[in-house]
Amino acid sequence: AMKIGERIRRQRKKMGYSLRELGARAGLSAGSLSQIENDQISPSLNSLQSIATALEVPMFYFLDNTQPDTIIRANERRRLYFPDSHISYEILSPSASRQMVPYLIRMEPGCTRIARQLFRPTEQWMFVLQGVLEITVGEKTSRLEKGDGIYFDGDLLREFSSVGDEELQMIFCITPPAL
Repeated sequence: AMKIGERIRRQRKKMGYSLRELGARAGLSAGSLSQIENDQISPSLNSLQSIATALEVPMFYFLDNTQPDTIIRANERRRLYFPDSHISYEILSPSASRQMVPYLIRMEPGCTRIARQLFRPTEQWMFVLQGVLEITVGEKTSRLEKGDGIYFDGDLLREFSSVGDEELQMIFCITPPAL
């Protein structure tokens, strides 16, 4: 199976960037990028999102498999866990290259995620399965609990946090895929 680093290198070359040029766009040193491309180090969540944005692809593009399956079994889901951010993303669709991509996001209590500028406009939806979500969209901060959902323009997302006593679990859906 192709590793994340190999996919990053392939996309970088496709777009005609040197390591230094991609580094400048993503805010990383050429040395760090080289280590990531050679799968010597794993990128942090921020680094992977910066690289994906610079290469104009969704973060999950680097994990994509091309299986045409329409059923995704619980034990077959691809999962990205970022220990530095205490957050994990599981992709709930067969591919991150479709028009709409759903994720299961898990966040430890007290964890906050500042939204990043994505490389294209999106619409996003979140639905809380467990825990308490505090989310700021535009100027408005809202608190959502189990069974609550929110739909918004991705450009307006500022941050979201797990503010309950238990792990936050939510379904997150984005169209077109840009995460």
